[in-house]
Amino acid sequence: MTLDNDKQLPLLAFRLRALVLALGESVLPPWWKTGFMSETGFRFLERLYPRTFVHAAVYSAGKAACDTHDQAVGRVAVYHLFRLPESLEAAIHAIPPTEDVDFFARFRSCLGKPEDLLDMLQLLCAGGLGKDDVAGARRIGTDKDLRVSDTIGETASFYHRAFSLGKPAFPYFAAVENGVSE
Repeated sequence: MTLDNDKQLPLLAFRLRALVLALGESVLPPWWKTGFMSETGFRFLERLYPRTFVHAAVYSAGKAACDTHDQAVGRVAVYHLFRLPESLEAAIHAIPPTEDVDFFARFRSCLGKPEDLLDMLQLLCAGGLGKDDVAGARRIGTDKDLRVSDTIGETASFYHRAFSLGKPAFPYFAAVENGVSE
């Protein structure tokens, strides 16, 4: 499904980032060692950034997640949830802090509860939850696929399966130049 609302895709990507970051911090062993996506982390950031603490938490934890993903999939000619094409990154960073208040109120109440976070992640999933073993890096599309909302749902499904199995997984998208995958 192609989006006719330019605001929807960045918002879905931001929600997915927040959920994956919180789950990545709370699983054992953690996929990245940050503490921003917890109630304690939120309270700390809320003092420094009272209006934008959620964005600050996602950005800060996202840096560690980006490094972890880059180590798994590489940095050349690929995109992943924490390093998207520049136009999509800009749209994500432009989301107002007051956007999606209901989602983030529920999200905050689920922090530290991986089962509840998985339930929230399942709501973003598209096309079922899959039955494949998803450990490690796996190409799930190209950068052209990142222009449709279903891609966020497929990515959510991939992460949901990985967290359910307790195996780190890193879905990525290959950059396409002149219609040819690199």
